Amino acid sequence: MPTTPPSLDAATYADLRQAVGDDALPVLLGRFRQQLVDWSVTGEPQALGAAAHGVIASSGLIGFVRLSRLCAALEAACQAGNLEDVRDLARQVLAEKAVAEAETTRLMALG
Repeated sequence: MPTTPPSLDAATYADLRQAVGDDALPVLLGRFRQQLVDWSVTGEPQALGAAAHGVIASSGLIGFVRLSRLCAALEAACQAGNLEDVRDLARQVLAEKAVAEAETTRLMALG
């Protein structure tokens, strides 16, 4: 049975912090958080899949592995036109998106 990845992979986040530095990190986190806040995780499948695609890379870069994987699955379900899977994955993405928003806010506060 596969294990569930953590919401935030600490090693990936540490690598990003080292790569971009402490000055640029809050900017990246702020942009990512705004991307999440602006996304309502609703709409017709084509638009929803496109929006999910945009979150895959940014969430993966920061270390939100579970959100990235769920968005990839949501994008695939949207492309396949499986509305039942789309609804189920959209609910999962919405929950994980809330976790990522809160964690991003916490990381930004830490500086």
